[in-house]
Amino acid sequence: MCYSAQVRASYKPLVLLCALFAPPACAFIDLPYLTPEQPAAGEIVSVNVRGGVCDGIGTIPGYPQITQDGNAIRIVLWSVSFTDPVLCNIPIGTSTYAVGAFATGSYTLQVDRDYQGDLGEILRATLSTIPLVVTGAIPDAAPVPASSPFGLLALLFILFGVARTYLHPPDRLA
Repeated sequence: MCYSAQVRASYKPLVLLCALFAPPACAFIDLPYLTPEQPAAGEIVSVNVRGGVCDGIGTIPGYPQITQDGNAIRIVLWSVSFTDPVLCNIPIGTSTYAVGAFATGSYTLQVDRDYQGDLGEILRATLSTIPLVVTGAIPDAAPVPASSPFGLLALLFILFGVARTYLHPPDRLA
């Protein structure tokens, strides 16, 4: 069934009127991001999700749920989502969850959220699928000298002076 341009144009005032009186959209959950962005093997990878006002990420027992099947990783977070503006008082903030440490390779991290629907049912929505590339191992820590020979000599003189003062206190005149 096709509508003519004239019939479609008659809906424009109605759409504009509805848009003017619609309440502002204030519920949001941003796309998740990983830290560190380019992890090394053995380094802990965390997922960060920013949200607030009417939507937010929270914690309850059993969440987050992290599963791995080969190179496919999934994390399911618990969230709340309110449709009643009276309940929209969730502070804006970022939630961070450790996913794990991985070996060198390419992975796919799927971030999902579970929340309770209006009828009490648990709903699941995918927030994002993030490619994750883990590079070689973290370099070993190199020893850093604490001081130079001059610093060690100065420390020795200071210790000698303090010891001499306490072992042989100066004579006091009085």
